[in-house]
Amino acid sequence: MIVGEKITEKWSMDQAAQYAKDHVIDSDKLAEKNIFDFEFLTTLTEKASAFGLPIDFAISKHVFLLFFVSFITVGTIVTLVQSYISHKKNIPNKFMSMIEMMVVYLREDVLKTTIGDKEHRDWAPLIYTIFFFVLFSNILGLIPIFDLSGLIGSLGYKFEIFKEKYNFLYVLSKGGNTVTANINVTFALATISFFAFIGAGIKKYGFMQHWKNLAPSGLPWPLYFVVVPIEFMGLFIRPLALTLRLAGNMMGGHIALVIFITFIFSANAELGAFAGFAIAPFSVALALGLTMLELLVAVIQAYVFALLTAVFIGMAIHVDH
Repeated sequence: MIVGEKITEKWSMDQAAQYAKDHVIDSDKLAEKNIFDFEFLTTLTEKASAFGLPIDFAISKHVFLLFFVSFITVGTIVTLVQSYISHKKNIPNKFMSMIEMMVVYLREDVLKTTIGDKEHRDWAPLIYTIFFFVLFSNILGLIPIFDLSGLIGSLGYKFEIFKEKYNFLYVLSKGGNTVTANINVTFALATISFFAFIGAGIKKYGFMQHWKNLAPSGLPWPLYFVVVPIEFMGLFIRPLALTLRLAGNMMGGHIALVIFITFIFSANAELGAFAGFAIAPFSVALALGLTMLELLVAVIQAYVFALLTAVFIGMAIHVDH
């Protein structure tokens, strides 16, 4: 990203914050939003706007990445499972063994423990889907897809195809890498979890009884004026916590990575080329160390999101606990 846009322009230290911001958020500029110029999407957006609906159908950088991550996640899991099934001796390869290990761990130590031996089968597909989608999103976010596209664009900026400011590679070079750093994506995942534990309670106890279970029975009636609002607020705080925890962790790591790399450019701009080369090993070492930490965080955050979703579903089913 940094190389992609500023290879022919002078770098200044006050640009570091903007680059870090551009790396993790979607663009708010219309020319940069629609990276694929599909006329029917523009028409749909205009029709929605005419009806007063604030819906933008443009395929932005993060929408593109969302499709990409979904394709990779589904394609990888389906390919591994088909390869395992088609094997004559049903021997899993190394990647399939890792997937199988994760599934078994989630089933035995998460689903059965939090939801129950009988009920966990109904919710296992949802928990597995959430876990692997978040896991693949986080890990793919560590691969500098947009930065590499920006580098390609910068190397070919003299050619006609790269002279247009909003060409495909330029637009991609300005996007963040991690789809789970987008709070809209994490909010959508949290909303799915929210309706899941609401649905679990209704399925077990019925609509009216589920909402009665928000407060324990047998309390003095004045306490219900305190307990019910608190429990009702807690019901909506859960998805909010899921949203902010995942987005905050993934966004913070990538901002730190970009800032560490900008040390080189800032030192070069303020103190000269020698200072830039001198600080480069330190800056790159920090970035590599943080990348290793981010890899661990990617796995932990996927596990935590799946675990909390299972816990909330279990709480809705086993209100007596």
